[in-house]
Amino acid sequence: MRYIIGLTMLFSLFTFTAFAQDNDIEEKFPKSGYIKTGSAEVKAGDNANFETLCTLEKSDAVKIVGKRYSWYKVILPKKASLYISRDYVALTSDEKGIGIVTGTSVNLRSGPGTRYPILGEISKPAKVYILSENNGWYKIEPPYGTAGWINSNQIAVTEDDQIKKSEQEESESKQKETAVKKTSPDLTAISKTKKEDAIDSTIRLNANFPPAKEKGNLTIR
Repeated sequence: MRYIIGLTMLFSLFTFTAFAQDNDIEEKFPKSGYIKTGSAEVKAGDNANFETLCTLEKSDAVKIVGKRYSWYKVILPKKASLYISRDYVALTSDEKGIGIVTGTSVNLRSGPGTRYPILGEISKPAKVYILSENNGWYKIEPPYGTAGWINSNQIAVTEDDQIKKSEQEESESKQKETAVKKTSPDLTAISKTKKEDAIDSTIRLNANFPPAKEKGNLTIR
């Protein structure tokens, strides 16, 4: 009897250890990946019943920041869109399609209405890039760091060195853009850019991922 109990405990220990190791592997984020099927819908939550934020095509790259059950949490691409109430956005007179958030902890939703899920919060005086208007709601580009969900069987995970390469390319691209702005003869634009850089924006997001080094202060919720 003791022999059987001992074997049972030993088997349970091995099982728990293997399970813990699997979880440790899954929790190592961020990861890089790409869409391996014909198309993949990016959802507002870890369930097929949530709203579709955008659709990615085969070979499109994704940055994975988490996992829940059989769903990967990914940084939203620019082709996705979120919604914010126009009551908390002031349009700028000098830049078309740009709005300044006027409230604190304003909800970003997956659709034009309060019945849609909240994907994050944004506070004044952050900028939003407006795409269109729908019944009192602005459709905007997702601020960097907001995340959606894709079924894990639609994503192929790549190696860590590819993540570093992608981040390096992104950093080099931003450096080139900065260099171009600095050498521009348009002094008014340069002054304007410096003024915008001084804005201390605060965005609180659901994505469990360290933000990019952009204007403002990004705080993860």
